[in-house]
Amino acid sequence: MPLWLVIGGNSSGKSAWAEDFMAKTLGYRDVDYIATLDESYHALNDATVHEKIKEHQMRRPPQWTVWTEPVNPIHRILALPGDHGVLWDGVGPYIVRNMLDDRGDEPVKNRHASNDYGLWSSTNSLHTIMKTWEDLLVKIHHRSADTVIVSEETGLGILDLNLFTQDFVRALGKFNQVASSCAKGVILVVAGLPMWLKGACP
Repeated sequence: MPLWLVIGGNSSGKSAWAEDFMAKTLGYRDVDYIATLDESYHALNDATVHEKIKEHQMRRPPQWTVWTEPVNPIHRILALPGDHGVLWDGVGPYIVRNMLDDRGDEPVKNRHASNDYGLWSSTNSLHTIMKTWEDLLVKIHHRSADTVIVSEETGLGILDLNLFTQDFVRALGKFNQVASSCAKGVILVVAGLPMWLKGACP
């Protein structure tokens, strides 16, 4: 069954749209939900993050199985039975977590203060990562059940200009490009409304 990529800016309604698409359009009652937003990399008093997580929790159907996988969501998807519908939300926290872990950063409040990140500054390094993503996403595309991936379109918001952010935006943009090439459908959500960039609503 197909791989679907849902992208959008911050607070665009992409997650809620993807959940409705999974349940109402694709018709899945039981879903394996892969959550990658990890509070350990946010200040403990970050009320916005906590509120966002609570909002997502309250919106999800109670029969959905939630897997918190901030480090390796792709391998979690491939480890699940192929006939299970899967929704992965979202790609951005997964990339940030791995970038910080690769650098050896502690989950501290001022983790973006330094510009000396340098992660994925090598084209060859990012090329290798992209090839790995492509190989794994092709496997996901060939699962017997549908898989919906929710990702951020970071260029639609205000961005910091430090090196870490530049590396993050580049890596996330490359992931979205690889995922879109593997997906049957790519949907851009703006103000809660879907725009089909690739494929058509089933």
